[in-house]
Amino acid sequence: MNRSLKLKYNGFTLIEILIAVVIFAIIISGLFASFRAFILSSERVKNEVTQSKIINTVFKRITTDLEAIFVLQPPRYKKPDFNSEPDAYRFTGEEVTIESQVFSTMTFVSLAHTNFGNDERKGVARISYYIKENKTNTYNLYRKDTLLPVIEGTEDCYVPIVCKNISGFELTFFNKNGDKYKYWDSDAEEFKYTQP
Repeated sequence: MNRSLKLKYNGFTLIEILIAVVIFAIIISGLFASFRAFILSSERVKNEVTQSKIINTVFKRITTDLEAIFVLQPPRYKKPDFNSEPDAYRFTGEEVTIESQVFSTMTFVSLAHTNFGNDERKGVARISYYIKENKTNTYNLYRKDTLLPVIEGTEDCYVPIVCKNISGFELTFFNKNGDKYKYWDSDAEEFKYTQP
């Protein structure tokens, strides 16, 4: 009787195991790369959402100040003469250059005075928005709020930063005809003694 021996293998060869390990490594590295990209993009989105909230808060503050703008009307308002003092309630906007970069500033009078500390006084305030360079070579936007009339000998002890580490602040002013300006002076004949 002739019996042929048939051997049955119940395992994998070394080459099959190596191929499986390589395929597994490729899949895991792809999944890791996708997961890492997802984490980085979610952090980027989170930072953008945070920045968006900050910018939205700044715009709300500026809007609140401008909606409460205080303007003298004739006959209390008189056009300035050649040697007269500028109107204490005028609106001004200008461009300033800081380290070769141009920024906008504006100053106006508003009923949106904000109290800080123990000062409980209310009234109209001269509000200024301006830029200063900070230690990180970016810029901070400040909001100065001074109650009128200004008492001689008193200084603002606190001028809050509205927004930190910004790269630009540009304003455009429009007259009633829709003409654009990068500066404004409501005491000037050029602007017909009006607000933007």
